[in-house]
Amino acid sequence: MASSGMLLALFLLAHVAGNLVILLSASKFNEYAHMLTSNLPLLYAAEAGLIAITLIHIAVAIQITRMNKTARPIAYQVKQNTGRSRRWWGSSNMGITGTFILLFIIYHILHFKFGANYTTIENGVEVRDLARLVFEEFKEPFEVGLYVVAMILIGMHLMHGFRSIWDTMGLNDSKRDCLIKNATRLYVVLVFGGFLAIPLWIFFFGSAS
Repeated sequence: MASSGMLLALFLLAHVAGNLVILLSASKFNEYAHMLTSNLPLLYAAEAGLIAITLIHIAVAIQITRMNKTARPIAYQVKQNTGRSRRWWGSSNMGITGTFILLFIIYHILHFKFGANYTTIENGVEVRDLARLVFEEFKEPFEVGLYVVAMILIGMHLMHGFRSIWDTMGLNDSKRDCLIKNATRLYVVLVFGGFLAIPLWIFFFGSAS
């Protein structure tokens, strides 16, 4: 769970960094997208690897959930925060946020990877005009609202998951806990804030250029 989670966390960081290019230049974003998709063998290998990591993460999550239910078949009658636990709604409902994230990923891929295939010319080469599709999608209130909700739930999932990685790997202790907590917050702000900035900026201020 921790290993697959760390790989997915690194992917999200790289993904948001690439996506933020669209706020600087639609042309540069199209060039970036073309660079990622033009080498088909490498693209298919990367996609297969990402799918495999995601499936492993889901499978282990299901296995852990079943083990927990077997260990405690009767749920707690009362849940109360003693002040010593890091438990909160996000940490207690990782299955709910994870399921929503999976459904959102499928929706996201259908809309952008398999969405309208506009083309444009960049540096004398015909490439997919993905920027146009992104701007069209994020001018729709429903799409922006859905994206905002998804980012909030992803942020919750990451807030607990990213911090828990260090515990699972045995890299956290009382001396490092504050550092890891702050590193988790920084990571979530960068990923959550970066992804959220794109639809909000396009909806309120953006125009393809």
